[in-house]
Amino acid sequence: MLSNIFRKTATVSAILLLIGMNTAEAKDYLVDRTIAIAGDEAILFSDLNSEIIKYKNFAKASHKELPSDEVIRKNVLEQLITKRLILQMAAKNNIIISDTDLDRAMKQIADNNGMTTEQMMSRYRSTGLTDLAIRNTIRDDIIIDEVKRSQVRSRIHVSDQEVTHLAQVLKKQSAHMLTYHLAVINIMVPVTPSPAASDAANRKINMILRELKAGMPFAKAAQKYSESSNAIDGGDLGKLTINEIPEYAAQAVSRAQAGDVIGPIKTERGLSLIKVYDIAKMTPQPLEQVKVRHILLSTNIIFDDEAAEKRLKNIRSEIINGDHKFEDEARKYSEDSGSAYNGGLIDWSNPDIFDPRFREAIKNLEPGEISEPFKSSFGWHIVEVIDRKVDKDSIEAYKIKAREILSNRSIMEESEKWERELRDSSYIKIFDN
Repeated sequence: MLSNIFRKTATVSAILLLIGMNTAEAKDYLVDRTIAIAGDEAILFSDLNSEIIKYKNFAKASHKELPSDEVIRKNVLEQLITKRLILQMAAKNNIIISDTDLDRAMKQIADNNGMTTEQMMSRYRSTGLTDLAIRNTIRDDIIIDEVKRSQVRSRIHVSDQEVTHLAQVLKKQSAHMLTYHLAVINIMVPVTPSPAASDAANRKINMILRELKAGMPFAKAAQKYSESSNAIDGGDLGKLTINEIPEYAAQAVSRAQAGDVIGPIKTERGLSLIKVYDIAKMTPQPLEQVKVRHILLSTNIIFDDEAAEKRLKNIRSEIINGDHKFEDEARKYSEDSGSAYNGGLIDWSNPDIFDPRFREAIKNLEPGEISEPFKSSFGWHIVEVIDRKVDKDSIEAYKIKAREILSNRSIMEESEKWERELRDSSYIKIFDN
């Protein structure tokens, strides 16, 4: 289990280069050392300092006020431990991102932010990262996102009844819908807490409330005390509609005013304080929809990526040549049990709900076009776009939006819960250095 712990010690010059110190500053750190163990991997002093420098550079580039070094170190180390555990899980499940897939993903990220890939790279470079470090950072982020998605997906079930009800509410209230800019401080307790654990959590949350009343900014309190993965970002949750807010907090938030701190609220994970930064009217957006068919092939030791891609190329050629129909081939070959019986049909959907590489593959396809084979986190696909439309006000459009909202709310709740379970089930040791 601990086979990777004893890694070769870095040279002094390499350490100084990694952490950006001069010789005088580094006199106490002439030898790299293990500061934590996450699963079967050691986290070195140089690993942590590299991440700290990256965080500080990004924060400065975004003109964010930096918390104390102690707070940064604690939060960055916690994030690094979780990141290493997820990447280990990805490696065990052979989840990899090829250079070609990474290039596509980087282009999509740049497009989504209204810039070219080179402009995005330039912004990253301004924080001191090399091109290789930038690519590796983005690659890791994509892999982590795919692992989370695959693990959390099985936990989420949104019923048609829930979707229909919310769609009707959205359609009726769309002109008056509000968004809430929120942040959260979470204090965790065990699933079955002892009286001592419950008492400790209550004392801690009350101490935080006293500090907030004494004038401590909520973001600083979150960075210092919150036990959530977004603590280093001040617990910021962004702007959410009332339907995207977890149910345990939605009612209290709906009654709050901008500037209020709500809580403590008891959740299944512990105790929460919520800050309402701002409340604003939401501008309804047109809903893009796409209707597609797809064929999914899964891979294994015998049927590998090369074999899957080759088979899909042959199937695609036969469909384009008129030898077979797409829907017949989907019923015959597709391993997506939810759509294969219906000829691979995925009815009108918002493209945002799809896996990023699936979404990218259909982005520029015209109705009737079939994609080249591509790999997503589910396996290998070919996709035919049947039709596209922009729907502003039908109940079907609101059902798509409603399912997206309900899914996102569940993902937000379950993702952090899954991370906590992963940490609880893994070997973690932090050394007192």
